[in-house]
Amino acid sequence: MTRTLRTLTTVLLIVFIGAGAGCAGRVDLEKIALGTRVEVTRKDGGVVEGTLRARDDRSVQLATGSATRSIPRDQIVGVELGDSGSTAVLAAARFREFTVPDGTELTGRLDSAIGSDTSGVGDAITATLTEAVVVDEVIVLPEGSVLIGAVTTADSSNKVKGRASLGVGFRSISVAGRDETYPLSARFLHTAASTKASDAKKIGIPAGAGAIIGAIFGGKKGAGIGAIIGGGAGTAVVLTTSGPEVRLAKGTALMVVLDEAFDVRVPIKR
Repeated sequence: MTRTLRTLTTVLLIVFIGAGAGCAGRVDLEKIALGTRVEVTRKDGGVVEGTLRARDDRSVQLATGSATRSIPRDQIVGVELGDSGSTAVLAAARFREFTVPDGTELTGRLDSAIGSDTSGVGDAITATLTEAVVVDEVIVLPEGSVLIGAVTTADSSNKVKGRASLGVGFRSISVAGRDETYPLSARFLHTAASTKASDAKKIGIPAGAGAIIGAIFGGKKGAGIGAIIGGGAGTAVVLTTSGPEVRLAKGTALMVVLDEAFDVRVPIKR
């Protein structure tokens, strides 16, 4: 009996020590000063890292980059200091959640050719990222992820008396290597110059539109059409045109700017 009791006591002691070790890195949410960097783990396994901005009886608000995230208290299963240097991850944690801010540049190449005289509004279009998107030094959208969208404007020169235009809106992205697709908003609009191909002319583009860099992989010099837009100024500069129509070949390098921020889940590797 005495031996059995000692064995049971030892087992219980190990359990209590283990439980204590598991909680050692956690902190009392109510004692954390506003402005502190924290990591909050939710019941669904998501870990959100940010600066504690506010809290009330129902939720906690974290500043993550340019966005503010609100996390319901009844969904929180653990809190750790974000600057503690601890590499411990709660057993419930399955992924980290990052916010890709508005204004982020997405660089890629077109997967098919489009043109003001060959495409129609609603035609499906995709583009593949050639540069990974990084947030807080973490790759959240790997190279090879696919932007998915459609042609939004396709006016040939015959319709608009020499000022052909071509627009594309991307509405989602399929993440390379992960079975995940996220909604997003990024777009561009090109209007052909009415002068010779060698002239550079300023043209109007709706404020908030994205930008595209015209350069065809493996193509001939001057074969592409492109524009550079700055900070939502609502203007662009046409670099080259192949004629009165706006045509972008398969493989054309492009860069579009996000109109709105969106959240991405990155799996935690244990």
